Amino acid sequence: MGIGPMRIGRRTFLQIGAASIAGAVLAGCEHPRRWVHLEPYVRPPEEQLAGVATWYASTCRQCPAGCGIVVRIMNGRALKIEGNPEHPLNRGKLCARGQAGLQLLYNPDRLSGPVQQEQVGGQGRGSRRFSPLSWDAALNALYSKLQAAGSRFAIWAGSNTSGHLVDLFQRFAQAAGAPAPLFYDLYSALSGRRALREADRTLLGDEQLPAYDVGHADVVLSFGGNVLGTGLSTVRYGVEYGAFRGQPLGKRGYLVQIEPRMSITGAVADRWLPARPGSEARVAQALAWIIADQSLGSPDRAARARALVGETDVGQVAAESGLSVEDLERLARTFAAAERPLALPGGWVAGQPNGGEATTVIQALNLIAGMAGQPDGADWNPMTTSQDLPSSELVRPLTSSFSEVQDLVERMRAGEVQVLLVHGANPAFSLPDALGFADAVQHVPFVVSFSPLVDETALHADLILPDRTYLESWGYDVVSPNFGVPVVSSQQPVVTPVFDARSTADVLLTVARGIEPVSVALPWSDEVALLQDVIASLPAGAFGGSGRDVLWARFLQHGGWWPALSGIPSLATAPPALPGAPIQLAPTAAPSAQLAQEYPYHLYLYLSDLLSDGRGANQPWLQGTPDPMTTVSWQTWVELHPDTARELGVQEGDIVRLTSAHGELEAPAYLYPAIRPDTVAVPIGQGHTDGGRYARDRGANPMALLGAEADGSGDNLVWASGRVSVTRTGQRTALARFGNRVGVTEGFVNEAFPG
Repeated sequence: MGIGPMRIGRRTFLQIGAASIAGAVLAGCEHPRRWVHLEPYVRPPEEQLAGVATWYASTCRQCPAGCGIVVRIMNGRALKIEGNPEHPLNRGKLCARGQAGLQLLYNPDRLSGPVQQEQVGGQGRGSRRFSPLSWDAALNALYSKLQAAGSRFAIWAGSNTSGHLVDLFQRFAQAAGAPAPLFYDLYSALSGRRALREADRTLLGDEQLPAYDVGHADVVLSFGGNVLGTGLSTVRYGVEYGAFRGQPLGKRGYLVQIEPRMSITGAVADRWLPARPGSEARVAQALAWIIADQSLGSPDRAARARALVGETDVGQVAAESGLSVEDLERLARTFAAAERPLALPGGWVAGQPNGGEATTVIQALNLIAGMAGQPDGADWNPMTTSQDLPSSELVRPLTSSFSEVQDLVERMRAGEVQVLLVHGANPAFSLPDALGFADAVQHVPFVVSFSPLVDETALHADLILPDRTYLESWGYDVVSPNFGVPVVSSQQPVVTPVFDARSTADVLLTVARGIEPVSVALPWSDEVALLQDVIASLPAGAFGGSGRDVLWARFLQHGGWWPALSGIPSLATAPPALPGAPIQLAPTAAPSAQLAQEYPYHLYLYLSDLLSDGRGANQPWLQGTPDPMTTVSWQTWVELHPDTARELGVQEGDIVRLTSAHGELEAPAYLYPAIRPDTVAVPIGQGHTDGGRYARDRGANPMALLGAEADGSGDNLVWASGRVSVTRTGQRTALARFGNRVGVTEGFVNEAFPG
């Protein structure tokens, strides 16, 4: 039967879209301070009945995981978002970020139409003065600039871009002879996607994102990965964790979390081991050597360990990590004796100077255990059914390397880019200041942003063509990692567009008609025609049917395409061939005496469980929800161990200054006992200067503390090896913590959150 009644048809939706509500366009120095007032349908769609709820299936775009959602609609308004119970990835579950998507749809600071940034006193970009344009004028301006630029334009998109738009970006650039589009944002950088692909290429000769079947594991060692908070597929790993803790015959899996600061995953682990930052992969290497040296576990495991890892000084690793030799030997025995053990490398490991190699060493533990490439282990083969997806039609998720980011910024600075198109990314906020994006973009004559709100990057744009939010848009997502079931999630408009925004895909298709080489490569009349061509190429799936119209209708009704789940065999594959030489990881380099004296503390940055990489900061539900580990909301804070705070003379609420070799920030101290005394932690997500009233002027952006170096492979930004000093500023403020009387903490008043 599907989720609900048949979804909005293409013809009906286009009729509705033609009557999109037009609100006041942004003008002056900032967004108008008023809420959006919406009126009921004058002529509702035929499937809408007054007072009767309708549910529409779509895909969440709050992170790149691709969870299926269903949205409750009544009287033309989206009221609630839940997980799609039919979707194989999240199985009806949804995180707080997914449920907060309504606050992006109805955000009062969204642009209500295209705008151009005005010149003020000779200053154009950054003036915060915007004047409205008609869509005809805006499209003509974009067309003329692209026509004049020829191949000298660049496209910068985020990791969460719909597959059909990725396809259009690639076709557009290739047909015009321009460099390939860049797909990079802070979420993709900090999640370690590129490092995981590098590890898989080294170990298996393939570049798939692995899916870890935690639900069937009996022992899990997690190295710097917050899989239950901000991992590659947080909701799915929550489902897996439930199965892991409630296995048949009363078995309960054993989880060990190895990280310098306790995350939400560490909080539910059986053991939390606070290893020194940067030593996580060396710990994995020591475990592999102990298995090889002491012939632990089965003969096959010991033999694979001897082939994969060279001799390692376990005592030296213990000294580097701060763990005891006994701890390391106990972990090695536990892992080797388990029937189905797994090792999970986290994004924190990928952000170290040897991020690719470090991820490979941890991933090698799965090869030693015989779990690599297995459907009930670390599955590198995303197609476990004969009904493979036609790779020529569908676009998989992409993540560019950090060296490609550096290259584009240098080309911008050199004047080689005449037009820059930015979609779904906010590099002016999310990249280290040391990269110089803000300076480089000034050398680009014409910049276009497709952001629905004025964010930090849109502030550098000459023209803003606001895209529709994901609850108003078409699209698809090839789920990766997909946990053994090939899934193409569907995305469809669940409501009439709230403002006079236009699909970026339709903007590109319109502009392409006037550029001869590109018009041939992009022959579709609109994005729906493109999507229908793609979906018509899929094989028969779980919901049957044949023919273009039927396949399209069922794709929308059920929330995507996937094979019949009961027909998917559990394929046992031969163990992958081992690399020709042992994997070696050099000892962790100690900082120089001068550096250690000037910056004595390790800097531990982490993605906010709620705000992610900052994209959720414009949603007050997420801002106001207490952080699960500290219960702080609406702020940036600096986590110090109580012993460290005592040595520094710092009390909770004191504003401290963190200084690195690249920059500084100020934020109130939070005394956090579950962190190493030599480590200072700061959440990422706050510190916006734009992005709407809920995001703006709250907290600090810790990216100011980082440099802009790539690791040895060039794939990954080095963000997990920073060092800082901590000094008191002499000022205090209150922390907005759940459980305190709001506005009053330790006898003083927080003026930002009055009681």
